[in-house]
Amino acid sequence: MKTIIFVLTLICLTLAEFPRSVSRRQRHLSPSPRILGGNLAEPHSMPYQAFLEFYTETSGRYCGGSVISQNYVLTSAACANNTVEVLVTLGAHDIFLTESTQINVFSTDIIVHEHYGEDYGRLNDIAVVKLPKTIDYTFAIQPITLPKRADIDTVYIGVVGRVAGWAIDDGFISDKLFDILRYFDTTVLSSLDEACRDHNLPGTMFCTSGEFEGVYVSPCDGDTGGGFVVDGVLVGIVSYSVYCVESLPAFHTKVVNYLDWIGDNTDVVIE
Repeated sequence: MKTIIFVLTLICLTLAEFPRSVSRRQRHLSPSPRILGGNLAEPHSMPYQAFLEFYTETSGRYCGGSVISQNYVLTSAACANNTVEVLVTLGAHDIFLTESTQINVFSTDIIVHEHYGEDYGRLNDIAVVKLPKTIDYTFAIQPITLPKRADIDTVYIGVVGRVAGWAIDDGFISDKLFDILRYFDTTVLSSLDEACRDHNLPGTMFCTSGEFEGVYVSPCDGDTGGGFVVDGVLVGIVSYSVYCVESLPAFHTKVVNYLDWIGDNTDVVIE
């Protein structure tokens, strides 16, 4: 079972990439259980949400991110690693429209955690993007609150958090993005829970359930790098899921463990 899950995860990471020439393509939403518990978000109800298109010299990948200041977006190292440029979209609800609320900027200032490990488990899966200019906050663009150093020993087991993004709804089709922002709620599990324990998570990560109130939920390709938010606080960064498979868990970087790193690499004042 471990081998099967590991192979599926590697395939998922490969499919998350798209050729440099591919642009966002309009798609029609249709009801399907493969939505994996997603709900349509109210416009700009999560103004910290960023949509990121990371590029290498020859390819790229869709990811999420969170605004943490007027100059920085927090995301996943798995998204940013070995990339040279990123298109950052802020203030979006429908990413296929040119909305008056949107800001779209390219950045080449990408900082990946110096000890990021791409091996199974994605140790230190955290990165930041510095924006090329200081942005103005609006009702549609606001920073997310970070945890405090005093929260380092907080145990979130059983706590419900929210994940949002424009990710695909089908793990087998890599270029189908939702146009409208979607979200789902999910519960933090113990690392000893049967669904999580075989993944040997480091203490800097946590696991969330693949089911919430009888509905299958999961981040999928394109959600990586987005936030796991609890009561308005950025508790986690989406790291990976197992091929968006129904009922299986997802895994997140614990932000509180990286507050010093964030403070050293951004202009955010850590409390």
